[in-house]
Amino acid sequence: MAVLPLKPVPSLIGAVVGASLFIVPRAVAGPSGVLILLAVYTGVVLVAYLVSSFTVGDAAGEFCRGLLIGATAAMNWVVASVVFPKIFGASAGTILAVIVGVYPFLSVFPFLSRSALYSGLLGYLNWLLPMSWLIVALGFTFFLLGALGALIGLAGATFFKIEKLIFHWQTGTLFTRGGWISNLNPIDTAFNMANFAFVDVKYTDNAEEHESGHTLNLGAFGSIFHLVGAFDENVISKENAFSERLAESHVAATARPALAMWL
Repeated sequence: MAVLPLKPVPSLIGAVVGASLFIVPRAVAGPSGVLILLAVYTGVVLVAYLVSSFTVGDAAGEFCRGLLIGATAAMNWVVASVVFPKIFGASAGTILAVIVGVYPFLSVFPFLSRSALYSGLLGYLNWLLPMSWLIVALGFTFFLLGALGALIGLAGATFFKIEKLIFHWQTGTLFTRGGWISNLNPIDTAFNMANFAFVDVKYTDNAEEHESGHTLNLGAFGSIFHLVGAFDENVISKENAFSERLAESHVAATARPALAMWL
């Protein structure tokens, strides 16, 4: 299947709309409205993902892809503008909050999202993006649990043994091949949890390009998108899932369904 091209104008319009949905209310309501905005954001992601899935590559789908980028970028700023000044101080925290809002928003521009420099930095930035924190935390927890299980692997239990650690420096993604977390995968392939990816020992590929594409997806679209996409991929649409098409675009010369965001 051919890689579907992007439509920059509808996606840019969607990104501006998505950002406005959360920047304006935050400016009016102040910090007290953050929890309400998070709830609204979750609903926006669910609706926009659903529409994008049925209209992928069309103007409506591209508008919703942009909407997701803009809304996620704005919510990064909304949360960071409250949290970061308390951690880094008023001036540094305010500047960092703007950065974590603006930088992911720029992924709506294809000339940037397809740039190895831009996308690579976006992958590393997940650690500072509030909308990525849920999956980053889960991924780090999975990695630690796998490392603890490797102690059993050292005693000879093959299921717990970690074969290899691979660092995909281009996106800041650490791949664990083997170990009980990786090997629990019922379809014996690989899966991504933010800057951590887990590869079943029975899988013949490490899927570095594809799984690191999910790292980039997380930076642009956030944790709710990641979870919805995982459900869509595993239960409903398989390789045709919207999130899968985006991640697959990080694989050069792919023959699988893709929407050309990352390469």
